[in-house]
Amino acid sequence: MHEGLRPRSGASALFLFLFLLFFLIGLILVLLGFDLNRVDLWLEARGGWFSAIGDLLFRLVSAAVLLVCLILLGAALYELTRGKVRIGLMLASLLIGYFAWIGVSANL
Repeated sequence: MHEGLRPRSGASALFLFLFLLFFLIGLILVLLGFDLNRVDLWLEARGGWFSAIGDLLFRLVSAAVLLVCLILLGAALYELTRGKVRIGLMLASLLIGYFAWIGVSANL
């Protein structure tokens, strides 16, 4: 339990899951003979690589979301020429696509 978490809330369950996950990882590493201080130093030395990989994955996911939004916007515009009005789809595609574009193009 943590003082900022309510019992049986989603945040409490997530906190408990992450605690148990990292506890088990640490326990397995200790049982295999690793020193957790050396593991921490190894992870810290490669933190730049982990950050770069995470940034690349975030940009790829944002680009995929942007592509889906552009396809949906094109489909809604095509249906507009057929007489079907899909204003909600167009507005949602534009809004989500805008935030995906920020994720692709922003300097993180």
